[in-house]
Amino acid sequence: MFIDRLINQGATPYLEQTLRFTAARHRLIAEDVVNVSTPGYQQKDLSLEKFQQMLSDHARLADRSGPGSVDFSDIANKPIESHHGILFHDGQQRSMEQLMSDQAKNALMHNVAIELLRHQFQIMQMALKGQP
Repeated sequence: MFIDRLINQGATPYLEQTLRFTAARHRLIAEDVVNVSTPGYQQKDLSLEKFQQMLSDHARLADRSGPGSVDFSDIANKPIESHHGILFHDGQQRSMEQLMSDQAKNALMHNVAIELLRHQFQIMQMALKGQP
């Protein structure tokens, strides 16, 4: 129980959700890259703005609740059809440059979340060992 409360408070649940979001988004971007020349394929993406809004809503709820009492299982990563990019003569919106840019931004966000989460666990480990 103590360990659950320790892990589920502070920034840890938000970082965990960010990792889930970036992993799911990476899979969609990779699928878009693979199908960039497939006729009739509709690109899919996850809305970063919607995800950030859901995290913000959960943060406000967590501020009013006790530590570790907010459930994050209702944050859903539902793909939406992507409508950005160049519209080609065949009706496709495939911009390899935009996809690579999205992938790089997503990877950077993922790596930052991993480093922050790693730092959180190092602090917890030091506290459990009784180190200052």
